[in-house]
Amino acid sequence: MATVPAPRRAPLRAPAPRREQPPRPSLRVIRKANRRPRYALWTVVAVGAIFALFFGLVMFHTVLLTNQRRLDQLDAQVRNQQATYQQLRLQVAQLQSPERILGVATSKLGLVPSSGTTYLTPSGPDAVAARQAQAEKTTDDGTTSLTPNDNGLSSGWPQVKPYLGGAG
Repeated sequence: MATVPAPRRAPLRAPAPRREQPPRPSLRVIRKANRRPRYALWTVVAVGAIFALFFGLVMFHTVLLTNQRRLDQLDAQVRNQQATYQQLRLQVAQLQSPERILGVATSKLGLVPSSGTTYLTPSGPDAVAARQAQAEKTTDDGTTSLTPNDNGLSSGWPQVKPYLGGAG
């Protein structure tokens, strides 16, 4: 028999030093879970949401009714105050009426209505002095200039005063 030479082998390399690797977590195979819809959970969530919605509507309606009651009360107060205001305006008008003032003046104060207006005219030397005083106050256009009083109104009081003797 013939000898066959052995094939040549590649030289063996020295193994590389091992590095420390972190330990692997323990893994296991999990079977696929049987996924069923959770009707009970969804039903509870839906019922809770509907309850919260109705509760919110009831609260909103309660607040609305409370505010409406307050508005009705304020409206009634406004109507009452307007009626009182109208009554007071009527009372003021009645108190200011000339008939009432005349009645109070005659009954309570003892005043009597005048029978007419009486004008006093100065006579004698007083008349001459009054005419001279009036002539001195006559302006160029022929009108009489009167001095204004404290109210800004014109009166002839300063010209007449000295002739009335003792009038204050």
